[in-house]
Amino acid sequence: MSDKVHISGLQGTAIVGHDHWQKPVPQPIVIDVTFSTDFAQASDADDLHFSLNYAVISNKIARYLTSTHQRNFHSLGGLGQALMSELADERAACSAVNLKVAAPKLDIRSVVSYSSSIIESEANTDAKENSSSFPVEGVYRIEGLRALALIGVFTFEREAKQYVVVDVDMGVKGHLDVSRISEGLHSFLERTNFKTVEALIKACAQWVLSFAPETNWAAVRVAKPNAIVYTDSVGVSGKYTRADFADMSKTGLESPESPYGAKSAADAISTTPFDLPVTSPTSFSGQHTVYVAFGSNEGSPTANIARALQLINDHPQMHVDAVSALYVSKPMYVTAQSDFYNGVARVVVRDMAPHDVLSALKHIEYNELSRVKVVDNGPRTIDLDIVLYGKACVNTQDLIVPHRAMLSRTFVLAPLCELLPPDFVHPVTAEPVHDHWAKLRATPADSALQESPVLEQVVPGSGERSLRLGPQRATHIMAIFNATPDSFSDGGMHCDLTEAEIQAVARGMVEQGATIIDVGGCSTRPGSTQPSADEETRRVVRVVRSIRAARDLDSVLLSIDTYRAGVAQAALAEGADIINDVSMGTHDAAIFDVVASSGCGYVLSHSRGTPATMAKLTDYSYSGDDNLVEYWIGAQEALPETDRAVVQGVCRELARQVCAAEARGVRKWQMILDPGVGFAKNTQQNLSLLRHASRLKQYAQLDTNANRYTSFQGMPVLLGTSRKKFLGEITGTSRADERVVASAAAVVASVQQGADVVRVHDVRAAREAAQTADAIFRGVH
Repeated sequence: MSDKVHISGLQGTAIVGHDHWQKPVPQPIVIDVTFSTDFAQASDADDLHFSLNYAVISNKIARYLTSTHQRNFHSLGGLGQALMSELADERAACSAVNLKVAAPKLDIRSVVSYSSSIIESEANTDAKENSSSFPVEGVYRIEGLRALALIGVFTFEREAKQYVVVDVDMGVKGHLDVSRISEGLHSFLERTNFKTVEALIKACAQWVLSFAPETNWAAVRVAKPNAIVYTDSVGVSGKYTRADFADMSKTGLESPESPYGAKSAADAISTTPFDLPVTSPTSFSGQHTVYVAFGSNEGSPTANIARALQLINDHPQMHVDAVSALYVSKPMYVTAQSDFYNGVARVVVRDMAPHDVLSALKHIEYNELSRVKVVDNGPRTIDLDIVLYGKACVNTQDLIVPHRAMLSRTFVLAPLCELLPPDFVHPVTAEPVHDHWAKLRATPADSALQESPVLEQVVPGSGERSLRLGPQRATHIMAIFNATPDSFSDGGMHCDLTEAEIQAVARGMVEQGATIIDVGGCSTRPGSTQPSADEETRRVVRVVRSIRAARDLDSVLLSIDTYRAGVAQAALAEGADIINDVSMGTHDAAIFDVVASSGCGYVLSHSRGTPATMAKLTDYSYSGDDNLVEYWIGAQEALPETDRAVVQGVCRELARQVCAAEARGVRKWQMILDPGVGFAKNTQQNLSLLRHASRLKQYAQLDTNANRYTSFQGMPVLLGTSRKKFLGEITGTSRADERVVASAAAVVASVQQGADVVRVHDVRAAREAAQTADAIFRGVH
């Protein structure tokens, strides 16, 4: 029957067992009842005699409650079943009756109720007086039970409890002291410690079924009203029977404080300020990947960090597999101290548990590098923290992994995301770490904790010199100083100058805006003839020695444009800061060893072949590699088909050499990327690279065969377009020294594409172009 007669919110009083203070006193009762019937005849005849009279039924229920006000029904279910018996005549005229009895004051924590349905086939079965068993199963409900629980995966959720709102339905064929269940469940909730609400609802259901033996099944809904501010609540629900827990122990659920228990397994864990349930393996044999965050702001931070990483490498069971870029951050929490140098290292350990790794790192901090801890978050020579140990979770007094504060620190997430693929999921939050980094960047900064969350990067030079880069810093101008007789644009201009003349030229470059001077002793223009290594060394060393002899030029960075290890070694010995390798290590792999041992900056400039053959090596078609997964981190749209081959091909080949350099000990923070405009590219390919140079910092790849992830995130980019042939082809200018305006336009495009350094011949014009572009595109002026 589809017709229904409703009575809603009928109020009265009744004794339904004990209240919260264990007293059997009358309680306010609210009754809802629905009769499934057929009143078609009443509708047609407009005559109430052919339907159920809700006024008569309401009076009948009210009189019954008045006449039994001294009777103890023992439970809401007892009252419900008694009412069902009282309505036997009405039930006979119905296909089904649905009854709900609620007691809003019976429990001080929640609204409790009992619901029952009797269908026609059960119409002649009634509850026996004082029987503990009912003819049909009813549903006891606890609704809106609020408790403070430790629940969630985020750092702030681990540090403070939050409200959860719980509803529980329990299938029972008899009496149930639902108020006592509510009391015990509330106590249980406030002792629980779970990462997910999915685990919490199952634990609540197990608790109910364990400590309320009358219950046949339990359906639990848990909501978190404060988890997402633009919703009323979020949560989950589930229904469980005893069979779901047949093989599970209820150890940890009992509590002597309540007959229904309240204690959770969380109480067996030692209490810490950051409480986290863990399910980590107990055996850590074999090889594991550990991510170690490092920081320093005392003495020489770069040297401290390099020393710490070398000591990690010297450990017989530890190996530094890769490092991030080197960041400079404002101090956090204790702001009255020097800026920190920060980064993350990917360390492979063998047969070491997390606490073994912790012990090794603490030995390096305090015994090897003499760290003295005066105050938490204060100055330090070195700080080494385990951020991740694979996907393991650790929660002890002296070690919490994943690191409790990692998701709130830009100086941890930025370098960490350079070493983790974008699909790496945080072991606790179950969200990709890259997503956490995106959220943190979008979160307003708290100046009380940190002056600014903006990170700068640093590429070390020689001595105290370094290249500082960042979103609020001007583009660096690298001035070209060719000590060659045959360079394509200025060959012979600076060849065989005296020391004073060299210093005058360098001084002029600095005055015009250069922060780096790139010294070349060997022309790498397409088709050029290469001098001997000795001759190149003579040319370069003479210039470097002369510039370093001038005290007023001591701060300028010197870059050496060479692909030869011997030339690089000699120039570095005289005070050079950066090696600018047009071959990216393909001509002389020993250059990696020179760069690694010196700790200097290293430009990997993309090219193919030799100066004699590169012009013919412009085919960037790619047939694919099943072992290579490529990413564009943060890219909003795909590359146009016409530009994709060269941009992706250059990135792919640069990545190969980045890996080769890292394998020889070159740190990522030493490296600068140059897509090699004009080298083994035609005009259209040069334009594609200039048009999409920002993609270099977004490129990443995962070599599934070697299980190695390489990312260009955090790597500075250098663009060298000055006076090059493709600009002449665009403008119709055959003479290289007449391409000044075209070169300035290319500088503007380079800045717009995020270049950190531009390599130029015409310093003043380039500086003015870069200054204008910095003001337009970066807000730096």
